[in-house]
Amino acid sequence: MGFLDNTTVTVDAILTKTGRKRISDGSFKISKFALSDEEVDYTLYDVTHPNGTDAFGTVIENMNLFEALANRTGFNSHLVQDSIAGAKIKIPQTTFTNVEAGSSIVIKPSTEGATDTNYSFVVENSAVARFQDPSGEQGKFLKTIPSAREATIIPQSFASPDPSATTNVRVQGIDTGLVSIITINVKVTPTSKRDALDPKEKLNK
Repeated sequence: MGFLDNTTVTVDAILTKTGRKRISDGSFKISKFALSDEEVDYTLYDVTHPNGTDAFGTVIENMNLFEALANRTGFNSHLVQDSIAGAKIKIPQTTFTNVEAGSSIVIKPSTEGATDTNYSFVVENSAVARFQDPSGEQGKFLKTIPSAREATIIPQSFASPDPSATTNVRVQGIDTGLVSIITINVKVTPTSKRDALDPKEKLNK
């Protein structure tokens, strides 16, 4: 990964192998694109800057920008409306270490600096931890909760990798687009036969 020279306005695009093949045979056509601003920390927008409104975003405007990558499988986007610049999601605890399988973690976010909203919750590796179904039905777990005020995640049992496995939970405001990441580290259950890195152990939704 590299950084771009941000002293000039730059559009940086890198083609994938498929893109290069199609441009060579004349069939290349851009039909969709995605934007990412994961390197930008909007909390640095300073409405108290002594130089006035023109200087509120000085720090953000001078941040280094990532180069485009052709092999990304996903990215975090923190694009927000001007009206909520500086707002952020508050979660009392965002790192959980060495937790026991079967315990429960309640994630209850709130929004600071903007109107509170419902949130979407997505766990990266559902073989490590899964959401309890909001209906309360016992034994029913989910990888994603599309919209709720809070979510309960249950660490899962596994014997590998040893001594622990880690997954991230992405929390995003439905109306604001603000994002926060929670990291959960679960220790192994020696009596389990499951592998937390086995794709077959993961939920589809």
